[in-house]
Amino acid sequence: MDFKAVDAMIAEAIKSGIFPGAAYAVANKGKVVHRRAQGRHTYCPESPPTTEDTVWDLASVSKVVGTTTGAMVLHDEKKLDFHQPVSEILPEFAQNDKAKITLQNLLSHDSGLAAFHGYQLTCKRPEEVIAAIYADKLAYPTGTKTVYSDLGMITFGKLIEKLSGREFTSFLNERVFQPLKMSTSLYAPVDQIRAHCAPTEAVEPWRTELRNLRGTNTDEVRALEKEPDGTSWIRGEVHDPNAAVLAGVAGHAGLFSTLDDLARFMAMLLKKGDGLISTPTVELFTRRQSDASSRALGWDTNFMHDASAGKLFSETSFGHTGYTGTSVWGDFENETFCILLTNRVHPTSANTKIIPFRTKFHDGVFQAIHG
Repeated sequence: MDFKAVDAMIAEAIKSGIFPGAAYAVANKGKVVHRRAQGRHTYCPESPPTTEDTVWDLASVSKVVGTTTGAMVLHDEKKLDFHQPVSEILPEFAQNDKAKITLQNLLSHDSGLAAFHGYQLTCKRPEEVIAAIYADKLAYPTGTKTVYSDLGMITFGKLIEKLSGREFTSFLNERVFQPLKMSTSLYAPVDQIRAHCAPTEAVEPWRTELRNLRGTNTDEVRALEKEPDGTSWIRGEVHDPNAAVLAGVAGHAGLFSTLDDLARFMAMLLKKGDGLISTPTVELFTRRQSDASSRALGWDTNFMHDASAGKLFSETSFGHTGYTGTSVWGDFENETFCILLTNRVHPTSANTKIIPFRTKFHDGVFQAIHG
């Protein structure tokens, strides 16, 4: 296997401004066959170099590594019934014609909930965000189409707490991260971890206001976020606005992790659960659910080769992307997984060059492995 072309592709992406740094790993037939980091935390020449140990804001990859895996565990424990209405578990969710939405509707993204709302502009406390979602009106009739929804996965995070009887992060730590030895996978990182995080964008006015209200806009935080050239960027605080209002802990975003932690996680899935989750449950959650979309349960698939996994990973490959520039893809048919971690939102999320790059990258990875 020769990954020189893949490495050159990443180097060129850094040079052309797709992202300032990247860490990536590839496994085939149960073994990591390539693992590397390139670039720096920012475009400042004195910025710390990106390493295999850099900690990344996973953004929506949190939906599968955290929330969906929690759902898998609860499914194995027979505490989760896909066909149960959400309102039977969270009664306040029933407002405005949402009483019939099921747990499966949330995981399949056909619930009728809107894709997102900018709650950072209207809410200051986590309870306000949750109340607003429960009171929201349907954007379309439940089950009639697929609309990828942050609101649905935020709600599912609250379901996990109710069904498990545990606080969201405690449950995931105990049942997923600790058994897999994912020691640097966490929500709302402490300062010691934040110092190793790849920065994202500049601190927005609403975020400054939120920090001031919470007493977190400290000299220590400002020093942590300052680069050698004097610029300042969000570092180790969740980039997603709604997750920020939710104090960094949410079902749709907020998880931070590293290359090696995610490699352990993806290796578990490629081994069909490896004792942590049952094989039938892994197969169920990673399988496309209907002809209406490419969506599995929580996961997406590479159906019609129309996802960021590219044209060579199999159509049954399962994966997910994150807004900050992250992605994970697994392919049972070819016994392969690939992790790509970047901070493409630095210095601005207006930069969308990563969208075509992802498919080229995964095609290059496949060619390096399989020729």
